[in-house]
Amino acid sequence: MTSPSDAWGWLDRPEPWLVVAAVVAIPLAVWVLKAAPTAAAEDDATEPPPTSYRDRVFAGVAVGLALIVLGAFLAVRHGVAWSSPAFAAGFALVARLIAINDRYRHVSPALRRTTTLARAGLNATLVAGFLLVVNVIAYRYGGPALDLTRERTYSLSSQSRNQLESLDVPVVFHLVHGRSALARRREDRVAQLLELYRAARPDLARVERLDRYAELARGDELAERAPELTMMPGGGVLIEYGEGDQARFATIGNQEMFLAEGPESGDGVGVYASEFRGEDAITSALIRLREGVATRIGFTVGHGESSPDRPAPAGSGIARWTARLEAAGCEAAPVNLLEGPVPEDVELLIVAGPKEAFKPHEAARIQEYADRGGPVLACLDGSAPTGLEAFLKSFNLELGPGRLVDPRLNLDGRASFVFCPPEPGLRHPLTDGLAGDRAILIVDGSPIRFVGTEGAADPSPASINSRMLPAAVLRSGPSSWIETDPDASPPAFDKDEDRPGPAVAAAAVAERAATPPNAPPAEPKPRLALISSKAVGTDAAVETEPTNLDLLMNAVAWLRGRGDSIGVPAKVHSALTLVADPGLRRRLVLAPTVVAAACLAGLGALVYMIRRD
Repeated sequence: MTSPSDAWGWLDRPEPWLVVAAVVAIPLAVWVLKAAPTAAAEDDATEPPPTSYRDRVFAGVAVGLALIVLGAFLAVRHGVAWSSPAFAAGFALVARLIAINDRYRHVSPALRRTTTLARAGLNATLVAGFLLVVNVIAYRYGGPALDLTRERTYSLSSQSRNQLESLDVPVVFHLVHGRSALARRREDRVAQLLELYRAARPDLARVERLDRYAELARGDELAERAPELTMMPGGGVLIEYGEGDQARFATIGNQEMFLAEGPESGDGVGVYASEFRGEDAITSALIRLREGVATRIGFTVGHGESSPDRPAPAGSGIARWTARLEAAGCEAAPVNLLEGPVPEDVELLIVAGPKEAFKPHEAARIQEYADRGGPVLACLDGSAPTGLEAFLKSFNLELGPGRLVDPRLNLDGRASFVFCPPEPGLRHPLTDGLAGDRAILIVDGSPIRFVGTEGAADPSPASINSRMLPAAVLRSGPSSWIETDPDASPPAFDKDEDRPGPAVAAAAVAERAATPPNAPPAEPKPRLALISSKAVGTDAAVETEPTNLDLLMNAVAWLRGRGDSIGVPAKVHSALTLVADPGLRRRLVLAPTVVAAACLAGLGALVYMIRRD
């Protein structure tokens, strides 16, 4: 039995309304065209046509233009093949009527108006069709689309492209449909992102849609292989990495890709801000699937550092950093050097802002780890002894005294919270993709100096370790200086005591590879990254300046020798939506409509007055 809702469901389809519009529009067009008065011939021997003939011409032109509109609708809804007959009939009918009735242009104002409107309609249709065809050809064969958005919203980051370029197994992105209205609204944005991944590697990546409520058999078969699929009731993406029984799966729900905040009220107007982190989640899942087994990243503890296994108060923790590492397939583990040496399975050791100095035997254990080839990432400053001075010197680096300040490039007027934008002249994997208007926030930083150079505590060239190749990665701006008075508030430049900037705020060291005689030089091996700020990776700093986390993740990837993981992580795209009450919404619709109608009426009156005079 058909329910009332099913019986009236045809009203939700556009086809009936198109027929109704055509039934109303054609007689209306005929009536409007017939309203033009007839006139005698103007020095022309051609007699005006009879009224019945003009009526047939009016109706024919109206039907032809309606067929062209119908063809456009069919092309959008059902494809070009369905639209071809309507287009052909409409164009042929209108073009033929124009050719036949052109001879009456001087004897019949009504037919003259009809042919003029018909020509305008054909020209507009041909121009629109040409532009559509050009756009389709450019979309299919013109290469990647141009992304002119400020946030580069519709482009993949270099990290995502690196991951896709290094793929060696097929990857299937299953776009899982959700049932809610919110999930359907989000689906287009996710599908657009997945298309970017597919276009980057069409030979190994493909996108498939899955509606678990309509494709029951396929959904159940996929759920047997990937039980995580049942945990996505709101929709999302299921990544299938590999083929057959060897395939591995990862799920990203919509709630992981879309982070939304509620409306903020102010002056009666609400602003709804939403953030899309889809690329971050999908690329991190690809890295995690590729790694297979989690890589252990060691964090030193016992010196006031934030432990990776427990949160810290007041934003001094590193939960955001460790979460990003885990998303990239790494396991953050605490390393207590008082209890023993660095474990053998630790691939990278991180010294994240110690507040107390390392004891000599702890520093010796870090040196021992480095001597066996282990890379180290250190976030330190020179405000107090660190116990790692000899360790840093073995890499031709040292932390100078003083505090880095900048009265111009800083956070909220705090001179020691210095923004250091990446410089094109200091190209390094640590800053790849961080150019533009991005900057790293260095909190209470110290200058980094190179052993054996002027200004270093040990300027003797004989002290240089020839195997280590240090390079500046990040520098402060030209308005900065090194403040020697720690109590100066606000700091003021003293040309006799302070040293003007720019100053090196981050450096990277690679080890020169030993090569046999007559052999091409090998690529230097990454060994150490030093950032002169204890707080560069804390939750507070990362929340204030997300580029800090990008720099740290680039440093981790470079030290691990994973150049394909270096680049800008997924961008955060913020969309602002106006929340309007019904009254304001009506005004927003009516005001432009009334203004447009008034402008047209005024323009018509002006033309009438000019022609009358």
